[in-house]
Order: sequence, then structure tokens, then C-alpha cells
Amino acid sequence: MDEGESSSKHSSSEGIVKKKKYYCCYNDNWCKDPDYKNWLRKVDEFTAECILCRQTFSIKYEGRRAVNIHAECTKHKEAVKNQKRTPQIASFFTKKDAPQVNLVTAAEIGEIYHGVVHHLSYASQCGNNMLPRFLPDSEIARKMSCGRTKATSITENVLAPKSQELLLNDLELAGFFSVGSDASNKGNRKFFPITVRYFSKTEGIKHGLLDFYHDNDETSEAIAARISNIIEENGLSINCVSSYVADNASVNFEKHRSVYQKLKQLNDRIIEVGCKCHVIHNCIKNGMKALSFDVESLVLKVYSEFSSSAKKSESLSSFFEFVEIEYKEILHHVPTRWLSLLPAIEQVLQCWPALKAYFISEGEEECVKIIWEAFSEDEQESLPLCYVYFLHNLMGVFYEALKKLECNNASCTELDCVMESLHSKLKRRKEDNFYGRSVQAILCNLSPSNKRKFKEEADKAFSRCIAYLEKWYDFKTSVFKQMSVLSLDNEVKWSDLEKLAEVLRIEIDFDKLFDDYCVLQQIRREIISKEQKIDQRWVEVFKQIPESGNSQMFKLVSFTLSIPVSNAYCERVFSLMTQLWSKERNRLSENVVKAELQVQLNYSMSCADFYEYVKKSPELLKAARSQLKYRFKKKNSEQRLSATGNPTSAAAIFNLLKCHNSFFTSYTSSHFRLLSRCLWFWRFKPLVKICPWFPQFLRSFSPKNYFLFRGSKCSFSIVLCLVNY
Repeated sequence: MDEGESSSKHSSSEGIVKKKKYYCCYNDNWCKDPDYKNWLRKVDEFTAECILCRQTFSIKYEGRRAVNIHAECTKHKEAVKNQKRTPQIASFFTKKDAPQVNLVTAAEIGEIYHGVVHHLSYASQCGNNMLPRFLPDSEIARKMSCGRTKATSITENVLAPKSQELLLNDLELAGFFSVGSDASNKGNRKFFPITVRYFSKTEGIKHGLLDFYHDNDETSEAIAARISNIIEENGLSINCVSSYVADNASVNFEKHRSVYQKLKQLNDRIIEVGCKCHVIHNCIKNGMKALSFDVESLVLKVYSEFSSSAKKSESLSSFFEFVEIEYKEILHHVPTRWLSLLPAIEQVLQCWPALKAYFISEGEEECVKIIWEAFSEDEQESLPLCYVYFLHNLMGVFYEALKKLECNNASCTELDCVMESLHSKLKRRKEDNFYGRSVQAILCNLSPSNKRKFKEEADKAFSRCIAYLEKWYDFKTSVFKQMSVLSLDNEVKWSDLEKLAEVLRIEIDFDKLFDDYCVLQQIRREIISKEQKIDQRWVEVFKQIPESGNSQMFKLVSFTLSIPVSNAYCERVFSLMTQLWSKERNRLSENVVKAELQVQLNYSMSCADFYEYVKKSPELLKAARSQLKYRFKKKNSEQRLSATGNPTSAAAIFNLLKCHNSFFTSYTSSHFRLLSRCLWFWRFKPLVKICPWFPQFLRSFSPKNYFLFRGSKCSFSIVLCLVNY
């Protein structure tokens, strides 16, 4: 029996199977969870730690649930609240990739850029001394130091060269560009800006100031030679120039010995672009000569009556109250301004009742003859008022055309349409004897002789305007007529693209051009509905055309859209020059004026955007901190290097390099720095005398390196090489 019991117990114990226990392990993905990553850390496989509570807890049995239980406890919630109220230690340190010295330099450069853009005197840089007082808790404000000399040096030797380098990089990518020039006096000196216009695949039509110089020689030979030299010195090719634009003076576009003819000898593909805004402005001036009553003189006389007399202005304001109309100041018309006459005439017409009452009260003896002639007659029977209304109506047609052509992004693809529209409107007005609705109302009350006189003069004015337009613009065979196909307003035909390429005489691979044309046909309507500006339409097109380093459509568009329609951009350069070179800042040197103009025109950024750009430009920051930005530092270095017996003199260095055969096949960083040093201290022309073989040697460089060392002035890259040397 004992034996049986023992056997039964043994059999029952063998039938029982023990359950295997499973434990939870720490999951590394918990540290990536936003709810846990700020406080949860791994201790070992079965234990976690809360760094806020400084407490460890087991996750062996409950896993993630144990983590959630700890997160819901009171102690942990209090620790989270305390963490939010207490700043982290990382906030007390500057980021590793933005050291404080760079932030200080960026702030100084940003302040200088702000002063240049807004035409502030360099003497106003003393405001930096006030920043530590305004911002006592700012370490950057306390360390900023930017006086007049430093600000001038950074503008002239850092910001301006960098802006020109960016411009030249854009021109290299664009392929083609137009060149513009003009001349204006500053005292007894004649200044010339050299501007460029080009098409960027990502930004559209852009402009830049390539150079700004003074020269008393205004002959076509001197201007053309200087333009050619400037293009060459900047590492550009005259063959990439698409057009030459200037005002319509004979020195620029005479048939035989003009600047254009001289440039065409170097590149026979250059297109002549006279300023069409000048043409339209002169057209209306020419038409006004047919009128016996000088409306422009009336506007000027009325303005001069009140411009310098406070007593007369106060008296005029009382007449505005008398006739119950709102007081408005008489506008000043500048005869050389394209768009100032129409607003001035419009203001006179709006103020006519008050002006009439004022001048009649003054009497004939106290009024200028033309003013009394205009305001003494009854408005319903006034022939002078009829002339004023007629010119106001006619000016509206010209004003509309000028507004389209004057803007920066005006394209040559729309020039023919604008000129055709103006031409047809003038012809239609002449054929239909339409002089404006207000004129028609007055003509009904005029005597037959006055009515006949006005109609004859108005028709003659129309004829003179039409004849002047036809003289200065070829409406039948103009090259701009073929360019209108790229406006994308109408369906683009392949035959039109072929004609345009033939007219422009560009080397085009028509097979590749047709592939781009097929893509354009698919997306044209969609792009037109999105973009109104022609250059932005093409930006959208090139986003969808497959990227290619040799796009034939881009070559055609780049050449065409680089051609301007007016000389307005050069005129703006002189306007900026007048603003920054004022009587209060008459001690600015020519180099500083040129530098400020390049900074304003070549950087297309707001002050805030420029500051962000500077922070991300270590080379710009390094150059701004360099001592070589100062003029006297460069002069001292040059004197030391040119000392007699110095082994690093120009002749010794270049003769040494010439004998070193391996130099011509292997260019190291030390060679680049050595060349940069020589090119800056001895300029290019003296080097040619010392080493006649040097120009040929330079041509062996790649285009980028060629520009780096070809310039006769210190480029931004050379400044950096001098710093590294």
C-alpha cells in the first residue's frame, strides 16, 4: 500500500507542467516619444529612471504601464511644472555653430548696410555707442564697435566687392546680358554708370551696377573703349552682350562714329536699344508745338505764383472755401520728367474754379499774361481751357504707355504691342476728330473761327505725334516685333521661334529647342492664368522644363529678356547718386560713392534679410574682421613688399613662377594666394610690363579662376586670399 501511494504521487507530480514567466524589457523607442523624451532614461534592461524626480522604478512586470503610472504621480507632475518655470542651462550658452564673435560682426555689417540703403551719414554710426545703454543686458550690443572709418572701409572693401562678385556669378549663369550707360555732371566732373540687365532662371529679370567712373572725355571712342575694358576686366565676354541701351543722343547711336557702332565692331550681334521712354516723351513735346496756347507754360506759371509765397497760398485757400471744393496744392511739373505733366494738368483742372476766382480778384495788371488769358474768359466759351482739356486727354494716352515701359521688369516682348497701341490710338483720334468729351462740350459754344482754329491745330498736333513715332520706331520691320512671341499671351508657334532665333543670330540646336517647345505647349495656359509678369511666367516654365546645362529655350529667352526698353535704370543711378552725395555729405570720395551705389543696387535684399544672409556667410564675416579692409593697411603692405631687395617683389616672384614648369600644370592654394597678392599690389597693367607672358598664362585658367585674378581692383576673393596668406 505504501508502495502504491508512492507510485501514484510520483505519477501525479510528473503530470504537472510549470508555467514559464515572461518579463518586460526597456524599449529604446520610448526616449523618442514626446511624452517621455525630456525625462525618461534607461538604467538597465528592467529599470528606468526619471531625471526630474531623480527616482528609478522597475518596468520588469508592467512595462510601459509602469512608465505611465510614474508620469501620473503627484511628485512627477510637480517636477514637470518646476522644469517649465526654470530656464535650461543651454539657454545661457551661445550655439556652437554661431559663435558670439560672428553675431557681433554680423550686427555691425547689418547696421552699416542699413545706413547705406537709407542714405545715412557715416557720422551717425555713433549711435552704436548708445546701444549698450539701451540694451544693457545684451552682450552683442556691448561688444559692437563700428565708427566712421570702419564703416566706410567695410562698405568700400567688403560689401561692394562682394556685391559685384555675386553680380558676376549671376551673369555667368545667365549667359547673355545687356549693357547700359549714361552721363551726368557732379560739379565740374562727368560721371558714367555702367549697368547690366540679365534674366535669372530662378528670379526673373534683374539689374546691376557693374562700374561707376568719372571721365572728362565724352567722345564715342572713349566711352566705347571704357565699356569694353570694364567688361574684359570683370572676366566677361563682349560676345555675351545682347544689346546696348542709352539715351538717344548722337554720340550713342549716330550712324557712323557712335558708341553703338564701336561696340558693334567687337560684336556684330549687339542690338541697338534707344530709350523708348525718351521717344514717347519727346513725341508729346513735339506735338504740343502745334498748339498756339502753351499749356505747359501755364502749369509752370501757376505753380510759381504760389510756390514761394505763403501769403498768396493762404489767400488761395480762402477761395477754395468760397467755391466749396477741397483744397489741393498745385503740383510742380519738371519739364525733363516723363510723367509729371499729366498730374500737374489734372490738379490745375480740379482747382480751376478756385484759381479762376483768385486771379480775377487780383486783376489783369497783377497777373501774368498767359494766366489772365486762361482764367479771364467764361468756362463755357474758353478757348484756352479747351486746349488744357485737349492736352489732358492726349497726355492720358502717352502716360499709359510710359507707365508700362518705365518699370524695372518691362520686357522687350511687350514693346511692340505698347508702341502699336499708342500709334493706333493717335491715328484713330485723328480720323474720328476725337479730342475728349470735355473739349466737345466747349467746342459747341465757341465761335466758328475759334472752333476752326482749334481743330486745325489739334489735327496738326496728332500728325506731328504720329510722324515722330514713325521716325523713331520701325512699325514694319522692327526686331521687337519678332520678340513678342515670348510674351506667351498668344499661342506660341514653332515657326515664330525659328524666325526669332534667325533674327537674333544665336547658335541654337533646333532639335533640343523643339523638345523644350513641346513642354511649353503643355503648360502655357496654366502659367498665364497664374502669372501676369512675363519674366515670372518664364521662371515657372523653367521650373517644369527638365534641368539641363545646355537648355536651348533658356538661351533664347535669356538673350531676349536681357534686352531693356528704356534707359530708366541708368537714370535711377543718378537719382541715387544725388540723394547720397548731398550737400551734407559732400566730402564723400568717388570710391565710397561707387561702393554705396553697388551695395544699394546689387543686393536686392531688405535690411532684415541681409542680416540673416550675413550670419550664414563666414567668408563675409572673416573679411569684415580683417585688418586689410583699411586703405592705409593695404598701402603699408604694398610699400613693404615693393621695397628694394625684397625677395617677394613682383619681378622676382613671376620670374620664379615662370621657371617653375610644374606650376603651369598644377595649381595649389599657395600659388593662388601668391598670385592674388601680386595682382592686388601691382595691378594688372604693370604686371604686363614686368612679365609679358602673364596674360597668356591667365587665359589658361578656368573662367572662374580667370575672373579671380584678372580684375585690376581688389575683388572679394582676393581680399580673402590676402587674409589667408
